[in-house]
Amino acid sequence: MSNEPQPTSSPTPGSERRLMRLQAISGLVFSAFLLLHLTNVMLSAFGPGLYDAFQIRIRPIYQFPLFEIGVLMTSLVVHIATGVIRLRRRPRSRGFWKLPLRTRLHRASAYFLLVFIAGHIAATRLPSLLDGVWLGFAGLSYSMAFLPQYFYPYYVLLGLCGLYHGGYGAYLALRGLGIRLPSIAALGLRVKVPLVIGAVLIILGVLSFGGLFYPIADPHQSDFARWAAEVFGTGG
Repeated sequence: MSNEPQPTSSPTPGSERRLMRLQAISGLVFSAFLLLHLTNVMLSAFGPGLYDAFQIRIRPIYQFPLFEIGVLMTSLVVHIATGVIRLRRRPRSRGFWKLPLRTRLHRASAYFLLVFIAGHIAATRLPSLLDGVWLGFAGLSYSMAFLPQYFYPYYVLLGLCGLYHGGYGAYLALRGLGIRLPSIAALGLRVKVPLVIGAVLIILGVLSFGGLFYPIADPHQSDFARWAAEVFGTGG
């Protein structure tokens, strides 16, 4: 891309391979959590009870301190760091729009996630770490009610970028690690149909947070709303 700096030195083939393998392995590890997270959002399309029930079941696993810090956060940091290093080493080029659409979408989704991932983690984890307040379905509903013009597009884009980057990235990672897989073109509908179904469920799930499909409790009466009012003065 035109705004990428020129590399100060050419990386050796060996160092580039090591970075690629680290990026691939760390991405695959984090993708396992991402799959659970996106599944949770998709389930919200079928009602708040299902969303909360699924999250309650999986939360003790991915929020176990050793797993959360030693596996999830480590894999995320390694994946971001190796990705940024490889990006900075990439020669400056104006050929982004000449790349295949799937590659452009993969990179664009990576840039979006890179911008918002730290804030998303902080917003969803700090309330529980600091005060034992869990967002759950009610907390997400409150964010939709509090600032709908921001949070509806934000959560839709976050979910769609996560779905595409995680899905296509896992495919690239497996191939990069030497696992023989058919080409994307050969997979055809076997890739497109699940992606489309997943994207539709994510959109419906986000819309459900605002109570568009099911009756929901008043989000301003939730524990998270009261916590936000005390901490940020949002008015509850």
